[in-house]
Amino acid sequence: MATSDEARGADRRYHVRVPGPFDGWRIGVLPIPVQIYDLSPGGCFVNSLNEQNPGIRVALEIDLPGEGRIKVKGETLYSKPDFGYAVRFVDMSTELAAQIEAALLRLNEA
Repeated sequence: MATSDEARGADRRYHVRVPGPFDGWRIGVLPIPVQIYDLSPGGCFVNSLNEQNPGIRVALEIDLPGEGRIKVKGETLYSKPDFGYAVRFVDMSTELAAQIEAALLRLNEA
């Protein structure tokens, strides 16, 4: 049986998250405009009608208030048909993660 501390740990998130939406673009041959939700230094949810299979590498540009556009690399985790897909950021520098987290903390305080 789980203790109350263990039960709370199961629901704990690893990063500060901001629901959004944020303007974004999926970078490729032609940039595709997308909306970014549930943004954290660890990942986000991309609202897009283009379905993605898990494990696909993606490059995103996100217009982060107070920081301008940031560029991140990610990998799709799962898809919600007709809504979008979750992305886990990969190859993230410590500096970029700190920049995102600081901006999200400021947005949460506003």
